[in-house]
Amino acid sequence: MVSAELLSRNNSDVIIVGTYDKNILTLAEGIEPEECLFVDCDMNTPEFVSIGNHMRLEVDNRAGNSFNPNSHYKIKQYNKKFPYATCYLIASTIEIQTTNNDHLRMAYADSTYKNAVDYEPNMRHWSTLMEHPSIPQLFNGEISEETIKPIRQTFNGVQGFVSRRLGRDNYLTAMNDFFAKQGVASLPLAKIRKYEKGLIDINTLKRYMNDIISYAEIYGGEFSVTYKDEVEWN
Repeated sequence: MVSAELLSRNNSDVIIVGTYDKNILTLAEGIEPEECLFVDCDMNTPEFVSIGNHMRLEVDNRAGNSFNPNSHYKIKQYNKKFPYATCYLIASTIEIQTTNNDHLRMAYADSTYKNAVDYEPNMRHWSTLMEHPSIPQLFNGEISEETIKPIRQTFNGVQGFVSRRLGRDNYLTAMNDFFAKQGVASLPLAKIRKYEKGLIDINTLKRYMNDIISYAEIYGGEFSVTYKDEVEWN
């Protein structure tokens, strides 16, 4: 959400036309995924352009104009991967003006504020490759459990905006209600596709690379993948 807000401030033509959580893809009427920029995820389909921060294999099916900092800097070790939320990459690149509340939300995303403690050497290394006022705050004591508490309470520890347990139609309604309350332009979501997903090792990933829409290494050598196969969802 923060990434989308930053992009929309930089370019008034940016509009949210769908969501994707590695299992469920929602789209506005008349929109196809080939027309979209997938933000904060890494797509594995040549027609789906994305900006993400997960580890990538050296050879996969990503679109040629997708961007991933780990691929860009040829990072091969999981413990040296890009440790910030994608919104930091975007904020640094487009040099957009941000508020302190933006910085708190950015720090909460992907537990970046915790990474600054648990993986400080790697965080500081990557901080030399980006420049944004939100980055020093992670190391100078301005971001803490106390300052992040209001943001954490807003989302109640849930990564997704809407629970999948609502079912297909209620999920769409709740997602549209969520975006209606945000300050970013969006189109009403009308279509849902649900895909099969799984956890596999690197050899299986390579073997079935052409059957996988997206993937992310979640631990060293273990990958969360989404297959092209659609599944029913009522």
